[in-house]
Amino acid sequence: ARAPVGVGRGLRDSSGKVGAHKVHAPFEMNADYLWDSGYTGEGVKVAVFDTGLDDGHPHFRNVKLRTDWTDEDLLDDVIGHGTFVAGVIASTHGECHGLAPDAELYIFRVFTRQRVSFTSWFLDAFNFAMHLGVDVLNLSIGGPDFLDRPFVDKVWELSANNVVVVSAIGNDGPVYGTLNNPADQMDVLGVGGLQADDTVSSFSSRGMTTWELPSGYGRVKPDVLAYAQNVVGSMANGGCRKLSGTSVASPVVAGAVAGLARAVLP
Repeated sequence: ARAPVGVGRGLRDSSGKVGAHKVHAPFEMNADYLWDSGYTGEGVKVAVFDTGLDDGHPHFRNVKLRTDWTDEDLLDDVIGHGTFVAGVIASTHGECHGLAPDAELYIFRVFTRQRVSFTSWFLDAFNFAMHLGVDVLNLSIGGPDFLDRPFVDKVWELSANNVVVVSAIGNDGPVYGTLNNPADQMDVLGVGGLQADDTVSSFSSRGMTTWELPSGYGRVKPDVLAYAQNVVGSMANGGCRKLSGTSVASPVVAGAVAGLARAVLP
């Protein structure tokens, strides 16, 4: 089973409101230098697989499509996780700015209001994402089932079709052997967490990828670390708040990739 990393467990709402000890990821990472050079994510298609996004949310200027893949026939975000993730990537709000504010957002609602999802929903949504030609796909989700072959094979197909797949490594650290799937896959950019002082977050999962067991080269994950504590992002009601968890770090990287991709995409 997979869940939005931290929605069911591990995602920490530091206060519910923007206040002290907040991390504005774009400015900590000097994204404004990219923006000044014209790299704002314009023309880059970013898919967000999560809990949805409300229609007409004021923080976003370039939501191209919202789709629902659950059995609820609902597009809005009643949980708030998907809104926050999308905001870290592409919010235009001054208090919780995203890293790639001009990126084209494609919202895939793959979790119900009870935070339930099924592999079949993901497979259909993945196929549609490839049909749309998305460039970056964020998965702030995870689970222990690295032997879910249909899911795993479809993720491989995504990367084979030039989709940069970014996924949260999990919040089950600090011990080794705690990686979540699909971030444990070698063709996925698995993202771990950093504190504001650039030290590794204790909750960030880590260890040898399951694809190297019981033998192999001993390669370890995560592939990259990003801010994951007290990061500021969008709320479903239009405000800003700060959250912690690797599902926050994943869209930080996805937003950075979207901004940088503009420099190399045709």
